[in-house]
Amino acid sequence: MIRSTGTPPPLSSAEQLRYARHLSLPEIGLDGQHKLQQASVLVIGAGGLGTPALLYLAAAGVGRLGIIDPDCVELSNLQRQILYPTAACGSAKVEAARDRLLALNPHLQIDIYPEAFALANSADLIAAYDLIIEGSDQFAAKYLVNDACVLAGKPYIGASIRAFSGMLAVYAAPNGPCYRCLFPEMPAPETVPSCAQAGVLGTVPGLFGVLQAHEALKLILGIGEPLIGALLKIDLLTMRFQRLRLPRDPGCPLCGESPTIRTLTETSFVCATPTQRPTDTLPWLSVAASQQRPALRWVDIRTTAEFAAGHVPEAIHAPLDQIEAWAAQVEPHEELLLYCQQGGRTVQAYHRLQGKLQGRVSLLRGGYEAWLQGVSAQTSATS
Repeated sequence: MIRSTGTPPPLSSAEQLRYARHLSLPEIGLDGQHKLQQASVLVIGAGGLGTPALLYLAAAGVGRLGIIDPDCVELSNLQRQILYPTAACGSAKVEAARDRLLALNPHLQIDIYPEAFALANSADLIAAYDLIIEGSDQFAAKYLVNDACVLAGKPYIGASIRAFSGMLAVYAAPNGPCYRCLFPEMPAPETVPSCAQAGVLGTVPGLFGVLQAHEALKLILGIGEPLIGALLKIDLLTMRFQRLRLPRDPGCPLCGESPTIRTLTETSFVCATPTQRPTDTLPWLSVAASQQRPALRWVDIRTTAEFAAGHVPEAIHAPLDQIEAWAAQVEPHEELLLYCQQGGRTVQAYHRLQGKLQGRVSLLRGGYEAWLQGVSAQTSATS
């Protein structure tokens, strides 16, 4: 599916040693290694999925890698994002990833984009690479990747993970279905728990990221049976693997028989979901600002398991699914500071409580992880 162009230079003696196990495989050999050298792959998201994929693509000798991610490395990433050392915390992910990958294999070209994959840059980025690995954790980004790839005629490997399971497919319309054939409409954000909320065992994104790299290598080399028209689901608690048929939807608005999406626009990937309320107008408090208001009653809205694992001292536990019943018992004079793991669920709680505790609820920006970071900084400063 991925065609090489031009006459590649011969492999150096160091490269022959590096790729010796590839060269001995009749399915790869010298021609296959040249295909890998000439190929380019864009990895969208340098997180739990993207980092193991990048490691194996770099080790395999894929000649040009693009990495796009706007975030910096955080300590909470390191449980699963094994590309980064602890010393990289605070650094831009794309820069830390480039340095680590070039240390692994200096024979590569690595392009970095310290920004979000968005409508403004999507078409140019997709056009610049042979194929794409989608490792984002936002549904809007998944739909944008899908739409941009279909319109550009580029294949991509998408994966989603949660807790102990995940799914994987190669989307290569018109040779197979696109993501919209599987999920025609984007789910409302409040119905899908984030990684921070649901949790994930570190090996789960590791496995799926490696599988994404594996499918990319198959596409580049033109070997095996890529997961086109199929969906691989894996439950890693039971080690149950399912390969499901994934047909094209003739009524798909993007790749169907009468498509209605012909260009990338804001509405093409933001599908039929409830109107999202802006969050910048909510009563957010930073950790530092909250410490200047000792009368605030801290309220932990996370799950029982999260609360038991660690919480702000003297915080009250009021799980999100019980928040309205709990609020009915709050004393009239009390002022509350709600927090979850990173801040997202507190927005849901705030809107559920609207009208019940008017003007008496604040939200902790960054959630429990921000509070932990403040404690860690104070400990380091005094040690």
